[in-house]
Amino acid sequence: MIGGGNSAIEESLFIARFARKLTIVHQFAELQANRMLQEKALSSDKISFVFDHEPREFVKNGSTKNEVVIEDLRTGKRSSITCEGVFIFAGMVPNIDLFDGAFELDEYGYVMTDDYMRTSMDDVFVIGDLRSKSFRQITTAVSDGTIAAITATKELEHTTAA
Repeated sequence: MIGGGNSAIEESLFIARFARKLTIVHQFAELQANRMLQEKALSSDKISFVFDHEPREFVKNGSTKNEVVIEDLRTGKRSSITCEGVFIFAGMVPNIDLFDGAFELDEYGYVMTDDYMRTSMDDVFVIGDLRSKSFRQITTAVSDGTIAAITATKELEHTTAA
C-alpha cells in the first residue's frame, strides 16, 4: 500500500483481512490517518510500515510477483519490496481546475451531484472519483456511469420527443 491517510489505512485494514502480509509505504515519519485508524493499523500483526519512503519504480517480476523500488527520503538510498500487488492511495484531490468555478463543490473540492449524477450545470453529469461520495472504487464509478448514461438517455429522449 502506498499512502498513509484515511483512505490508505482503511483499505489496508480491509485488505489485511485477506492477505498474509501487507506493507504500507508512507512518505512521512508518521501516518496522517485519524487516530482510530492509526491504532488499528499499528496494532495489526499483518501490517508492517516503511516510513519516510516514496515509490520510484514498479517492476513486473514474473507472472505473479512485482517489485516496488522505494527511496528513503532522508538518505536517498533505494531498496525493493517484492509483492503480489500494489495499491496506491496517495492523495485524493480532484483534478477539476479546467472547470474553475463551474460546479457546486463539497467541502473537499468534489463535485456535488444529485442521485442521477446531474451537476449544478445543465446537461453536465459527473461520475467516479470527481463526484462527492462516500466510497471511491471502480465499482462505484461504473455504477455512477450507468446511472448517468440512463439518465442522459431518458432526458435526450424526452427532449427530442417534445
